[in-house]
Amino acid sequence: MSVLTKSSEDVTVIFLEDAVREIEVGIHDFEQDATQPVRFDIHAIQSGSQRPAEEDINQVLDYEFLQTALDSVIARGRFGLLESLASELLDELLTPTLVVAASVKITKLEIPHFEGELGCSVTRLK
Repeated sequence: MSVLTKSSEDVTVIFLEDAVREIEVGIHDFEQDATQPVRFDIHAIQSGSQRPAEEDINQVLDYEFLQTALDSVIARGRFGLLESLASELLDELLTPTLVVAASVKITKLEIPHFEGELGCSVTRLK
């Protein structure tokens, strides 16, 4: 994520962080036919940092888009790998023309017999 914001070009980043969903994900036996809490941290990057011409939601990327994209991808069904889930979510996030890059971090919060959290983070540029 820091690579995207260190360029000489101004950017605006909208984000949805700490969004926890109970989903079916994973390839291990204990993950089959069970849901688990997973945390999503999502960032969508737009070029420029200028003030919108008008105080109108149509002048910017609506923050609700991030939640809609997340819920839409999750509704598609079970994912074996977090990387596959992240990739599909990035496809969705990069659809609007305003978005030039996006980053998704997905964290499994309750792994049996494992201390800490596991996950993956994927960033994609258009």
